[in-house]
Amino acid sequence: MPSKAATAAPGVDKTLTKGLQLLEALAESEQSRGISELALQLSLTKSNVHRLLQTLVKCGYVGREANTERYLLSTKLWRISRRGRPFDSMRQLIRPVLRGVVDETGESALFCIRDNDELTPVDQVESPGPVRIFFSVGQPFPVDRVIMSGKDLTAIQLIALAGRPQLEVQAAARRIQKDAGAGPAYGEALVTRIEQIRRDGFAFSRGEWVSGVSAVAVPVMDRAQETLGVLSCFGPSDRLPDTQLKRVQKILLRAAAEIGRRVGA
Repeated sequence: MPSKAATAAPGVDKTLTKGLQLLEALAESEQSRGISELALQLSLTKSNVHRLLQTLVKCGYVGREANTERYLLSTKLWRISRRGRPFDSMRQLIRPVLRGVVDETGESALFCIRDNDELTPVDQVESPGPVRIFFSVGQPFPVDRVIMSGKDLTAIQLIALAGRPQLEVQAAARRIQKDAGAGPAYGEALVTRIEQIRRDGFAFSRGEWVSGVSAVAVPVMDRAQETLGVLSCFGPSDRLPDTQLKRVQKILLRAAAEIGRRVGA
């Protein structure tokens, strides 16, 4: 059976039409899609779908799950449609919750969404204290790379990785190990640490990322109990000893549940 793209009207670019139909097919599903099922749905050859997907991945419109041939939409189309005022609607919903966290803890609070291999800060409310740590709202950073001249992953990245399948975690650990110039023991320890974080439901950072900076992060879940994003609170380590980190953890868990109710579809 010929594909819809193959029967496009004269003067219409068939390759572009196929690519748009592929984006629509990915948008119809809440789960990642494989090449064979997409080819069957669109009546295209698997090699054609593969080429189209590689182009869309390279351009940032589609993401590929690590170590699989399954694909899903990124948020790039959404970001383009919101360009100039990205995340405004979501920010309006979560800003009161972040302010509440800062009021209770005295430290900065940040909410990020995960988009495949990146985390994008949606909103941050800064601490009134004299020493602060800044993330650039709207500027994505990689899940599996040490950022801002740090020495290790942030608690935010650890939570994001803990919400991913084990094969993805292992692949990320190998990339981080390579970047750090470390041996296999480093990657194995990181995988073990992320497994524990997955069981605990929270992550602490006690200066591992940047000396003198401590943080707590927790996942924000939607109504389907899928990870919607990551909520974190961070500040100077001398203001966040272990007793305070545990208190902040409880505050963040309540706040994460509230954000999930507000924005989780």
